[in-house]
Amino acid sequence: MDLLSDILASAGWKNDLLSKGEIYDSFGFHFPCEKSGGFHVVTQGSCYARMGNTTIPLHKGDLVFITRGVNHELLSDPKAKVVTIERFLGDQEIRIKKEKPVTTFVSVRYEVPPGPTHPFFLELPDYIYVPFETIQAHHALGDIIQILSRELELNLGTDLIVQRLTDILLYYMLRMWLNQNVSSQVGWVKAFHDSLVLYALEKLHNGYSKDWTIESLAKETGVSRANLANRFRDVLGIPPMEYLAKLRMEKAKQLFQKGNMGLEEIAQNVGYASAFSFSKAYKRIFGSSPSREWKRVV
Repeated sequence: MDLLSDILASAGWKNDLLSKGEIYDSFGFHFPCEKSGGFHVVTQGSCYARMGNTTIPLHKGDLVFITRGVNHELLSDPKAKVVTIERFLGDQEIRIKKEKPVTTFVSVRYEVPPGPTHPFFLELPDYIYVPFETIQAHHALGDIIQILSRELELNLGTDLIVQRLTDILLYYMLRMWLNQNVSSQVGWVKAFHDSLVLYALEKLHNGYSKDWTIESLAKETGVSRANLANRFRDVLGIPPMEYLAKLRMEKAKQLFQKGNMGLEEIAQNVGYASAFSFSKAYKRIFGSSPSREWKRVV
């Protein structure tokens, strides 16, 4: 699995198809996002997205991803009266149908679980806006948008299909954003643009249970241990083996949450010889013993 896919899969975001909106008149919808992010794709017509003091016109094929904690609105025009999206979904009188809808859009909400957020997401801007006209011909992102629009226009798009398509859209949109944004600051955006560090990270993420040493990881990446350690620290601000330890603990916490493994089995699954050595490392990183957290989870 590539690194971006693993980060998204491990984030635990819950996909919720909020609306396949067919709008026959003027509208203004407020999307509260204190504990979630939002994804909107315009599949017919046009509207506006407003985030605080910023208003962006959206046209067919455009998409915008709103990161966690950014309340925002979709409007037929900047002066439109605003109601919450929940009220719209529950008020049939608002949706008086004419022959054809003026605007159609898909809104997907991603519920963000409580707890620490992966630092990659903290480096994202408040929103990512992708005009359809800027997407290169035959790019997968444009293809998925066209498939999504066609599914909705033919009224064939079940909720499951739409949810899966928007998950794919999210991945391609983030990958496009990464390709277009380079950072010299220590962090994950920089890591995605450093081929050596990215290769090492993918090795660790795809084999975190292996008995890695700085020597074996350096050999795998084809550089000296000093070169690898320095590059890793320069890019992510942390030594490779310390990063591996934290990665293993995060994977262990995910297994905790599933609740179907004992401590000894979890320890072996994330690369430790015994529950004792795992518990020692876990307490050093998180400040509490895993057995205490295990009891709380189950």
